[in-house]
Amino acid sequence: MKNSMINLSKAQFEKSREFIMNQGRRLEQALFQFEFESGTTDNVVRELTRYQNDDGGFGKGLEPDLRCDASSVLATTTALQILSSMKVSRDHESVARAMNYLARQYSREHMGWEIIPVEADEAPRAIWWNYQGHSPQWGNPNAEVLGYFYQYNKTLPDHIVSEITVKATQYLDNCEELEMHEIYCYLRLAARMSGERLNHFMKKLEHFLDLCVVVKQEDRKGYCATPLQVVDSPASLFYHKYSEAIPAELDQIIMSQSTEGCWQPNWSWGRFEEEWKLAETEWAGIITLNTLKTLRAFNRISD
Repeated sequence: MKNSMINLSKAQFEKSREFIMNQGRRLEQALFQFEFESGTTDNVVRELTRYQNDDGGFGKGLEPDLRCDASSVLATTTALQILSSMKVSRDHESVARAMNYLARQYSREHMGWEIIPVEADEAPRAIWWNYQGHSPQWGNPNAEVLGYFYQYNKTLPDHIVSEITVKATQYLDNCEELEMHEIYCYLRLAARMSGERLNHFMKKLEHFLDLCVVVKQEDRKGYCATPLQVVDSPASLFYHKYSEAIPAELDQIIMSQSTEGCWQPNWSWGRFEEEWKLAETEWAGIITLNTLKTLRAFNRISD
């Protein structure tokens, strides 16, 4: 087997930096500085809270495919992904307000959360972000939200968190197939679990990953799950499962960097073309930052 070791050159890295700092959002600029330079957590949180509303939830286009100002669980979990990755404390005002928002949005009847609010239908958005109430694909966003209550909970009673955990387990056990984004949500939950329940989830998730992840590059048709969307570092839960495929994945990513220094989204909205142009550039900044973090995690950036 070929043992390829293509690295992102220093010039390519600088090109990516230039793209993020010139065309990325201020949030991604602050995150780049935090990750690769001497930027501070406070600066990232300051930029992130520009997207936080008075009700504690996040909105205002934080998730670029939904340009809705109103708070959504979608945007709030996006914010919590960032806050938790930087190990921001549960006592931090931004985290506490977000968790209070999620607690208020919880529906005991549906044992979960609506991913977007009805106000979404009034905003420019991707075609898949039309308001539909509680999704039958329960795992998205509910498994991920549950994970943040494991990590940060001060706002939902423990017995309700336990009830949702039972629901998450039953859904995983009884599902014949998990949709791709449900898998991502369950992976974020699993990253916040331990013990026997984690072991149980790992076995079930491995089965669904086999059904969903397209390992061979030649078999991919557009938007699909790939190994590096499941594994972003050697510390990832399922690194062992894709360790042989990942070197070639990293090679391909490095070779696919654009002349601008970025990586572009491989989807489009199919409507609201002017707003999509802005969202597309924002996504390019996000994807480029995340790609650089992944390449660094696998020691694929030249000094």
